[in-house]
Amino acid sequence: MLTLKIILFFLSIIVLSTSIAGYGSLIKLKNNDNFFINIFLGFAVISSIVTVIHFFFNITLLISFLIFLFGIFIFFLKKRKNFTNIIERKNIYLLLIILFLIPIYVSQKYHEDFGYYHLPYAIGLVEEKIIFGFSNIEQSYVYNSIWLNLYSIFFLNDRNFDFLTLPSFLVYLTFIVFTLNQIFSKKKIIISDYYLIVTLFYFILKFTRISEFGVDLPSIIFSVLGIYYFFKFFETEILEEKEDYFFYIVIFSIFSILIKLSTIPIILLSFYLYIKFFKNLKYSIFRLRFFLVYFLSLSFLIQQYIYTGCFLFPSNFTCLNVSWFNEDYLKLSRSLELVNKSYYHKAKDIYTQEEFLSNFNWIYFWFKRSFIEIMEHLLTIILPSLFFLFFLKKNDESRLYFKENIALYIFLFVSLLFWLNFSPVYRFAIHLFLTLIFMILLNFFSIKKFSKKIFFIFFSIFILFSFSKNILRIGKSDDIYLGIQKINNEYIYNSKYSNKYVKIFIPNLEKNRKNSWQGRLCWDIPFVCSYNNLEVVKKNGYLIFRKLKN
Repeated sequence: MLTLKIILFFLSIIVLSTSIAGYGSLIKLKNNDNFFINIFLGFAVISSIVTVIHFFFNITLLISFLIFLFGIFIFFLKKRKNFTNIIERKNIYLLLIILFLIPIYVSQKYHEDFGYYHLPYAIGLVEEKIIFGFSNIEQSYVYNSIWLNLYSIFFLNDRNFDFLTLPSFLVYLTFIVFTLNQIFSKKKIIISDYYLIVTLFYFILKFTRISEFGVDLPSIIFSVLGIYYFFKFFETEILEEKEDYFFYIVIFSIFSILIKLSTIPIILLSFYLYIKFFKNLKYSIFRLRFFLVYFLSLSFLIQQYIYTGCFLFPSNFTCLNVSWFNEDYLKLSRSLELVNKSYYHKAKDIYTQEEFLSNFNWIYFWFKRSFIEIMEHLLTIILPSLFFLFFLKKNDESRLYFKENIALYIFLFVSLLFWLNFSPVYRFAIHLFLTLIFMILLNFFSIKKFSKKIFFIFFSIFILFSFSKNILRIGKSDDIYLGIQKINNEYIYNSKYSNKYVKIFIPNLEKNRKNSWQGRLCWDIPFVCSYNNLEVVKKNGYLIFRKLKN
């Protein structure tokens, strides 16, 4: 039975990827025949579609089905291909790699935020059209990730959420096969390819469990793509290609920011290129394809406003005094800063919150708590690359040189300062550390002669490592299944704040003790699940949630 499910899952990966690529193919670019780039672009297109549809309808199974069906129709209409094109030696290898990575998706362990707000948020989109004051239900909804909007179209019938993490898994798979396609389709390996190789090794070795994905990994992948095309921008002298690469940098950077606000410095690369090459790029931002960027951003900002009364992460500048706006939002960024800088670990017994954040008092406590984690990740980036370099022969031909290294170092410096100041959690800056280490190693890559054979050996070893690690994990599981480990939390009807417009539920803490701290979370409790005191009214067919003072 499990074997049949895995086969169907494998086929669903192909079908869904084809559908997503169909949407990406709508964007006219010089190299829009690249199936994998179209998947990356397709995620951005579908995210904007789902966001706008939710303004007027809840995301039903029928809507999800039609979205994917339309994507497949576009793909075959644009490409005039059929599935027999898959039967090529190169594609067979890529399909085998996907099979080796599928165990990541078997008997998944949930990550900490899944039952807290990822799943309840998706249920909200499935059960109701957009709600004014949605963030009053739970403070984690104050800053929304557009990636969570995608989750809603991956629900199965009867609220089965086994496929809810599939978009993150798909973008991870796509990045791996995209990198392999870039490497093996070329005769000469250049700087941008080496950047992908360093990133590929790290991703395969580090992200071996679905619980490590969350929304951070998709955001990092799109940031990496933005940096990758920054390298490629300077590797061509063809103006049309430069314009295409500039578009990739902008769309992937914006999409990364909408997934995770902490990546906001990535947009600096776009500004730098536009200013430096203004003569060539000044009209490019008015081309039709850039309207996807504007549409995507605008739809997200409108959604943010409807959720919170603010157009961006809460600040006085972007917030309006509407009935669903809550002043407590303005304190949230400070609260998150304290958490990210490890205040509640040990420092709370020594400093007040103001003292902790002033005069860099937080540095010691943050460094002490984060040092081991950061070193573990850095070594996972450095050591595989050094071993790979060790086995490459010396290159007696022309050396690699990146002429914009000063600009890139300035970008990294500013970005890391931003990261340290606002959200110094390692996983928020993976793309920065990857790029920094790559730039340090670039001189070593430049004196080595690339070997596809050695690369393939290293890649195979790392894939087998990931595969073996997951097979051992699955072997220790009491129950083997395709999907996410579920927590069954019982709940209580909150009659005090429920009314004729909405039913409000809270977890039954007494009966959920068996689930430990997860018993306090909403998981798949019917919408609306909230601990907050809420006033709910309905106007013009839309629900409005206001948070009452305790």
